[in-house]
Amino acid sequence: MKLYPDNHLSEDQAKLIHIQAGEVFTPRTPISNSELFAGRWTEINQLVDAVNEVGLHVVLYGERGVGKTSLANVIPILIEVFDSKREPPRDSKRIAVRGNANSTDTFSTAWEKVFDEIYWTEDAPSVGFRPTPGVRVVTLREAYGLINRELTIEDVRRVLAGLPGSVFVIDEFDRLPKPHASQFTDLIKALADSAIDTTVMLVGVAETVDDLVRDHASIPRALIQIPLHPMKLKELRIILENAERKLQITFEDDASDRITFMSQGRPHYTHLVGLLSVRAACERRVSLITIADVSKGFEQAVQAVDHTISKLYDDATYSSHSDALWKPVLLACAVAAARESDPIGYFSPSAVVEPLSTVLGRQVQISTFNGHLGEFCEDKRSMLGRTGQPRGYRYRFRDPLVPPYVLMRGVSEGMIRAKDLNSLMHAPKSTVFSTLPQRPS
Repeated sequence: MKLYPDNHLSEDQAKLIHIQAGEVFTPRTPISNSELFAGRWTEINQLVDAVNEVGLHVVLYGERGVGKTSLANVIPILIEVFDSKREPPRDSKRIAVRGNANSTDTFSTAWEKVFDEIYWTEDAPSVGFRPTPGVRVVTLREAYGLINRELTIEDVRRVLAGLPGSVFVIDEFDRLPKPHASQFTDLIKALADSAIDTTVMLVGVAETVDDLVRDHASIPRALIQIPLHPMKLKELRIILENAERKLQITFEDDASDRITFMSQGRPHYTHLVGLLSVRAACERRVSLITIADVSKGFEQAVQAVDHTISKLYDDATYSSHSDALWKPVLLACAVAAARESDPIGYFSPSAVVEPLSTVLGRQVQISTFNGHLGEFCEDKRSMLGRTGQPRGYRYRFRDPLVPPYVLMRGVSEGMIRAKDLNSLMHAPKSTVFSTLPQRPS
């Protein structure tokens, strides 16, 4: 039974959904509620299996914006649910705590931040500071006598051995200086050799993970590597289906297809455009989200996207000449990256020819834009990275959150016609972009 007959909303109902949508769609912050975490069930099962097997540790890696921190955030909730159904119950409560590394951290300071999240009473350790009157509460470091000293691998091993079944997440591991990062390899080896029932999870980028695994030939046996790739269309669709269920709304098929397709595997954009599209429908006081609502959502998303993304775009495409090709070439690169890149995001100059020809409405050659590709790699424009040798260069976006933004901006500014983008990108349905703003003829 539909909650809202004929999809019409009263003013109060529209206001309520407008507010609740901000709780279901979370583009600004990592997800911390397992009920809101959609898709990624394969990776979640891998994490749970690793946590429950003694001697296994985890490296979770992927590009920026694919949901690594969100996945790490749901681990404590999953552990609590798992333990609540366990028969017989565990002898002691398991702890799951996450700490963020940064470029100034050492092995010691990274663990100090994690351990200082755990407080010890006369009964048991717990996460968070919730002292009970009359009960002496100390930090984990105080309990182990580790204050005012640099933590060693053996110090950390000893502490972890005293917290069986617990999980310790070091997020943004790629920011940790390599000399200190290598100590985590030694720690994992020590934990594995001692068969200590505690899981260390390192979350970072692929390059850091590769360096870590190469340090010890024996480490791969104790380390589960879980790559987090851009999400598939059906996984992004689950985010919208979850919102439909919680908000009692409905996305038209073409509306959901457009959101998921233009997100290019980045859940951040599905959350952002989904939120803005729902609120656009609320303004019309309807519970059915249409193509028109999504079009408005994209227009607003271009303005609402993180300032660092929009600034990267503006800096890369700046020119005092109105007929400059910076914006069209960058748009063509975004199309090339979406449809013809290799598994790690690199595309060839030849992949840019057809999209740019479509954008400009005339046939172009590589020589038309080859200089632009080179300048996009320079510090001044700082948009692309490249690999290979001259005459064989391949390019990719330095920030993987940029291409979806470039696509949205290209359409909203009329640089490419909706039907042409639809054809170039092989959208799921031929009507996905049919009502986007058309480029003036």
